Amino acid sequence: MAFLFLDIETTGLDPFTCELVTLQLMTTSGKSLIIKDPENLDSLKPKLENNTIIGHNLKFDSKFLKYRYGITLYNVYDTYIAEIAISGGTLAGRKGTSLKDVVLKYCKVTLDKTEQCGFKRGVPLTEEQKKYAVDDLKYLPEIMKQQKAEISLLGLEKVIDTEMKALPAVVWLELSGMHIDCAKVTEIKVKLEEQRDKAAQFLAKEFSPYTVNLNSPKQLKEALNRAEIPANGTSIEEISKFNGPIIEALKDYKEAQKLLSTYADKMTEYINPVTGRVHSNFNQYGAKSGRFTSSSPNLQQQPSKFTEWRSIYQAMPGNKIVTADYSQIELRILGQVAQDAEYIKAYNQGIDLHKLTASKIFKVPLAEVTKQQRSMSKTVNFGIAYGMWTGGLIGNLTKAGITIGTEEAEQIIKGFYKAYPAVSKYLYEISEEGARNCIIRNKAGRVIKFNHPKDDREKGSIKRESKNLPIQSLCADMVKVAMANIFLKLEPRGVKFINTVHDEIVLEAPEALAQETADVVKEEMEAAGRVYIKDMPCVAEVTIADCWEK
Repeated sequence: MAFLFLDIETTGLDPFTCELVTLQLMTTSGKSLIIKDPENLDSLKPKLENNTIIGHNLKFDSKFLKYRYGITLYNVYDTYIAEIAISGGTLAGRKGTSLKDVVLKYCKVTLDKTEQCGFKRGVPLTEEQKKYAVDDLKYLPEIMKQQKAEISLLGLEKVIDTEMKALPAVVWLELSGMHIDCAKVTEIKVKLEEQRDKAAQFLAKEFSPYTVNLNSPKQLKEALNRAEIPANGTSIEEISKFNGPIIEALKDYKEAQKLLSTYADKMTEYINPVTGRVHSNFNQYGAKSGRFTSSSPNLQQQPSKFTEWRSIYQAMPGNKIVTADYSQIELRILGQVAQDAEYIKAYNQGIDLHKLTASKIFKVPLAEVTKQQRSMSKTVNFGIAYGMWTGGLIGNLTKAGITIGTEEAEQIIKGFYKAYPAVSKYLYEISEEGARNCIIRNKAGRVIKFNHPKDDREKGSIKRESKNLPIQSLCADMVKVAMANIFLKLEPRGVKFINTVHDEIVLEAPEALAQETADVVKEEMEAAGRVYIKDMPCVAEVTIADCWEK
C-alpha cells in the first residue's frame, strides 16, 4: 500500500452546496498532480480507496470526495488529528493545529495563505494558485515523519491507529445528518411558550405591585428577597434550596425560556436546503480526553430532563432509529482499572451498584435501601470519579431536590471511600501522578497532558481531572473502535450514522435492517469494551424506535 498526499480546494465549506475546484496529489517521490474542475474521478477512485492517504484535516476532503464523487478514503493519516494526540489533548478545540501552524512547527516555514479563497470553478488557475496548491502538499512528508517520531517516543501508535480508523466513520456521521420533524418542533414550542407565559403571569401577580424583568438576575433576586425567599442568586442550584409556589413557577419559567431560546427557536435554522437534514460538525478529538464535541448545532447537549424534546428527531418513513449506549460504562471502567473486588462482584452478580453503595454508606441491608438513599448514592458513585467533594455533592443533590448539610455530605463521601478501598487507592494515586508529572495515560495508551500549575488552585484542578480523564478517555477509545468497525459493516448497506454522544451511538436504518443493525452495533460495542473490561460484563443496551430515544 503506497502513500499519497492529498489536498483539495473548494468553493466553500459545505459539500452539499459547494463544489470541488481542484484536487492535488503528490507521491512519496515528490511528483505532483493538480486536477481542475473534475466532473468525475473514476480513474482515481481505486488509487484513493486502496492506498494510504495523507493530509491535514482529511475529514473535510473526505466529505467532498464521498458526496460529490462516491470515493471513500478508507486508509488515512491525518496530520491534524495526530497533532492533537501528540499534544496530549492540550490542543483539542484550540488554535495551533492549522496546516500553517504545523508547517511552521516542523518545517520552520511560514505558509502564505492569501490565495486560499481565490479558487473558482471554470476559471483557470494562476501561477500563484498552482504554487499555493502544491505548497499545501510538499511539507506533509516532513510533518508526518517528525510526527511519527514523536508518536513512537510517546508510545501512541495504538491510539493513532484508533483515530485514523475512526475518521471514515466520522465522515459517514457528518454526511448522514439527522431528520427533524418540524411539526413536532412547532408543537413543543407552543407548549413551552404556554408554560413560560403561565409561569410569568403567576409570578407577576406574586411580585406585584413591582414590575420584575424575570430575565434580570438583579431584579429577580430583589423580588425573591421581598417575597421572603432569602436567595443569594437566581441560578437553578440556588433557588432549588427553597420550596413553594413561587419557586416552582420560577423553575417552570426558566426551563421553558432556556429550551425556547437555546433549542426550539433555533433548531430548524440548521436544516440543510439540499438534504433537508441537520448536519452537525463533529470534532472527533474535540476534548482533552479524546471525546467528540459537536457544534452548529451541538447535538451532544440536547435537553435531557425535558424528555419530549428528543421526539423531534424522527426516522424517515420506512426507517427506524437504533440507539445504543454502554450500561454504566464509566463505573465499570473505574472498577476494572482500580481492580476493586466489590465493583467486580456487583457487576458479575447483577447487583445494583447504587443500592450496594447506599447499603454500605447508610449501613442498612440491601433490601431496605430507600429510593432517596439510592438516588444519593448514585450521585456519589458518578461524582466521585470527577473529584467531587462536599460542595459538589450538596449542589448535585440540591438539583435533585434533596437537601443535606456539609457534615452529612462529608460523612457520605468518607463512607464511599471506606466502602471501596481499591477505588479510593486508585483515585488517590492517579491524582497524585497527574499533579506530579503533568501527564497521565489511560489503559489504551492515550496520553493526557496538563500545563504546569501556577498555584494550588490549578494543582487541585489537575488532581480532579486526573481522576476522571483516564476513565472518560478509555470510554472514548472504545466508542471509536466500535464505530470504525460498524462503519465497515453497515455504511455500505445504506444505514445512516446520525449521532454520537459520549458512550452512545445512534443510527437510522431501513426498517427491514433495523434488528440486524441493532445486533451489529451491540456486538461491536461490547467487543470493543471487552478489550479493556475483562473482569466483568461490558454491556451495550440497544433500542429500536421511530425517534431518538434515551
